[in-house]
Amino acid sequence: MLRYFFIAFILGTISVAVLAGFRGTKSDLPPLQIFPDMKHQPKYQPQHESTFFADGRAARVPVAGTIPLGYTLPGSFLQAGAKNGTIQPSGFTNEPNYYNTGKFGDVYGDGFPLDVTEALVKRGQERFNINCAVCHGKVGMADGITSKFGIGAIANLQDDRIRVMPDGQLFSTITNGKNTMGAYGPNIAVEDRWAIVAYIRALQKSQSVKLADLPAAKQKELQSKP
Repeated sequence: MLRYFFIAFILGTISVAVLAGFRGTKSDLPPLQIFPDMKHQPKYQPQHESTFFADGRAARVPVAGTIPLGYTLPGSFLQAGAKNGTIQPSGFTNEPNYYNTGKFGDVYGDGFPLDVTEALVKRGQERFNINCAVCHGKVGMADGITSKFGIGAIANLQDDRIRVMPDGQLFSTITNGKNTMGAYGPNIAVEDRWAIVAYIRALQKSQSVKLADLPAAKQKELQSKP
């Protein structure tokens, strides 16, 4: 019985070697592909000739008005629904400048590369509630709805660690993600990301303001309440 097993094993090994060939050998014959894995498809490769088109080229001229991937049209921020917002500069959003990366070289920058207006902060509030509040909560306390379902490592935006974090680092985190937070760069426009950062700063101030920091009229109003 054992002899038949060895005979079958040897014959099987020889059959596999014959069918598969020897690695590194060269032959003018086409290879025998048992599993072609879609290696051969009826398609044209870039820069190749074509017998289908009259000019003989496989590559075609882009349709008029085609926008390159990653390019921002002038005013696209307004087109996305930002009423009374500022107009995002046109250009490629992967340009290595502070506006698009939050960095100066390899160092995170601080401050905003656009005017922080009431309209921008309101836009940031809207975008924050849509994209961020689900995890971070309405005021950034890491108490969003996902925290009720076991999602861990949600950053508390009111922590001193994040309060002192450069604005550019917050922008970069939104863009590229961190830990369990995915990258929102592909989903949120550059100016909207800065608007969210501005709103986060407003949230932080709202949770740590002191009575002495308020205008005199507001202090008097609060002190008069029972």
